[in-house]
Amino acid sequence: MNANLTLSEIFTIVVVILIVFGPQRLPEMARRAGELVAKVRDAAASLRSELTTEFSDVTQPLQDIERDLREAKDDIKASLPKLDEVSPTAPAAPDTAASRPPEDGNDPAAAVADASADGDRHDEALEGDDGREAKGS
Repeated sequence: MNANLTLSEIFTIVVVILIVFGPQRLPEMARRAGELVAKVRDAAASLRSELTTEFSDVTQPLQDIERDLREAKDDIKASLPKLDEVSPTAPAAPDTAASRPPEDGNDPAAAVADASADGDRHDEALEGDDGREAKGS
């Protein structure tokens, strides 16, 4: 539920309260409402305190782990610039003829793939319908 009230909504509520309870009882009602709100706040604070005390056995180890992880993260971040200073980046690999495709269009890898495909078609022609070699070859 959205607890944001506009000025017109508050004014409407005050007018309805004045009509229902009358101007004589309004100060008494406001005092009771204030006391009720104070009791609810005290009860909420007490409950929060009790829950914090009860669950401290569970939350304390988790907070210790969180602290250790943050320290480890900070140590790693602090060591990263030092690693860059100690080990420079490796130089790029030299541009060799083996790493470039041939300029004349005769790619040895493509030739091997074409020969393999031709061999597969030849093998299929030699086989019969049931997968055995055909007679007469």
